[in-house]
Amino acid sequence: MTAVLLISLSLLFLWTAFRSAAVDPADWNVTLLGLAVLALSTSLRKRTPPLPPAIAWPLLLLPAWCLFQLAPLPAAVVNWISPSRGALASALHGLAPASSFLPLSVAPSATLIDWLRVAGAVLVFLIVRELAWRCSDNDAPWIVVLPLLSVACLEAALGLIQSYTGASGSMGAHGTYASRDHFAGLLEMALPFPVMCGIAALWRGRRRFSSPLRPALIACLSFAAGALLLLGAIHSLSRMGFIASLFALGVLGASAVRRKIWLLAVPFAGLLLFLFLPPGVLIMRFADLASADQIAAQDRVEVWRETIPLIRAYSITGCGLGAYESAFMPFKRKTPMLTDSYAHNDYLQYLAELGLPGFVLLAWLLAAIVLQTVRAASLHAAPPGRALALACLASMLALFLHSLVDFNSYVPANIFAFAWVAALGCSGIFAPKLSGGAAGLVIDVSPGQLKGSSFWSSDIQDTLGMRLPGAAGHDGDANFPGTAPRHG
Repeated sequence: MTAVLLISLSLLFLWTAFRSAAVDPADWNVTLLGLAVLALSTSLRKRTPPLPPAIAWPLLLLPAWCLFQLAPLPAAVVNWISPSRGALASALHGLAPASSFLPLSVAPSATLIDWLRVAGAVLVFLIVRELAWRCSDNDAPWIVVLPLLSVACLEAALGLIQSYTGASGSMGAHGTYASRDHFAGLLEMALPFPVMCGIAALWRGRRRFSSPLRPALIACLSFAAGALLLLGAIHSLSRMGFIASLFALGVLGASAVRRKIWLLAVPFAGLLLFLFLPPGVLIMRFADLASADQIAAQDRVEVWRETIPLIRAYSITGCGLGAYESAFMPFKRKTPMLTDSYAHNDYLQYLAELGLPGFVLLAWLLAAIVLQTVRAASLHAAPPGRALALACLASMLALFLHSLVDFNSYVPANIFAFAWVAALGCSGIFAPKLSGGAAGLVIDVSPGQLKGSSFWSSDIQDTLGMRLPGAAGHDGDANFPGTAPRHG
C-alpha cells in the first residue's frame, strides 16, 4: 500500500510539472482530484500521530480564512470591517444592481481558484507526512524524496538540452515551464537533497580498514544529480534562481562547519562560485541591473512601492487571495494602462491579499515548520536523519529567498514541491537525541507498534543507515559534519 501511494503521488507530481507547472486551472483540477482520492485512501488507515498544535492550527485556519473571504456578508458589515471593499462596491452601483450581500474578496472567482491551490498544498503536506511516517519504521525515509528529485532532474536535463541546442533562444533553459524563474525555483528546492544524500552515503560507508563500493556509487550518483540540477539552474539564466541555489549550498556548507571561524569561508566560497560558475549570458543579465537604460516602466521596485497603499487599504481583511490584479489597479500610478498580475514579491502580495490576520497565520505556519526542521537537523540521533533535515531546511530557505523577487508560491508545481519538502521537514521520521543519550521519536506512539511495508532492499538501508535507532544494523553516526559528538 505504501509503494502504491508513493508511486501515485509521484505520477501526480510528474503530471503537474510537465503540464507547464499546471498554471492552467484545468490542469490543477486534475491534480487536485487525484490528491483528494489519495487523501481519502490514506485517511482510512489512522496510523500517523497527530500534528503538533503549532502546525495543525494554522494549517486548518489558513484555508478557513481564505474561505471566509468568499463568504457573502451583509453589505453593512463589509463596509464596517473593510471600507475599501465597500467603497469599491458602491462605485459599481451605476453599472450593476446593488446587492445586500458582498464577499470580502474583490475577485471571488480568482480567490476560489487560488483557494483550490492552497487546498491541494495542504493535501500534499498530509499525504507526504503519512508516507514519511510509514517509511520511518522499516524503510528509508530518503526514498520519499526520490520522486521529487527525479522530476527535478528530468526538468533540468530537458532544460540543458534546450540551452545547448538553442531551442530556448534567449529565454534560457526552462524545461516544461513557461517561466525560467519558476523552473529555477523547482531546481533550487531539489538541489540540497542529492548533495546531502551523497554526504550521508559516504559518511555511513566509512570503515576503518575498507572502502565499500556501494556507498561510493550512491554518492557519485547523488553528486551527479546535484551537478545536473545546479547546471540547470545556471543555464536557466534566472538571476535569483542562481543566487538561491548558491544560498542553499551555503546553508549546507555552514551546517558542516565545526569552528565558527570557518563560517567566514562560506560566503567567500559562495563569492567564488558566483564569479566563476555562471556563463557569459547570465553575467550580462546581472550587468543589466546596473544599466540605467535597462530600467523599464514595469520595474519591480516601483510595483512594490505602489503595493504598500493597497496593503494599507485592505489591512484587516485583505483584498482576497488571488485578487491582487483586480485590487491593484486603483493604486497603480506608473503605466496605469498595463496590468500587474503579481507583485513579484510573495510577502507583499500575501500581505495585500490575506490581510494582517491571514498573513500572521501563514507566517505562523511557516515558522513552526522551519523550527521543527531545525530541531530535527540539530537533534536527530543518526547522520542520515540529520542530512535529510538539513536538506529540507536549505530547500525551504532557498525558496524563501527567491520569493523576495518572484511569485514561485503561486506556481502550482512549485507549491506542490514545497509542501512535499515541508512535510518531510516536520514529519515524525526524525528521532532526536534525548537526555542521557537515549533516542526516540517526537511522538507518543512507539515505532515498534507500527508495521510498515518494505519496498526497498535492506542492504541499501544499511548503506545509508536508514534504520531507526535501536533497529538491527550498526549505528555508525559518530561525528557527522555540523554536529557534536554523542555521549551517553
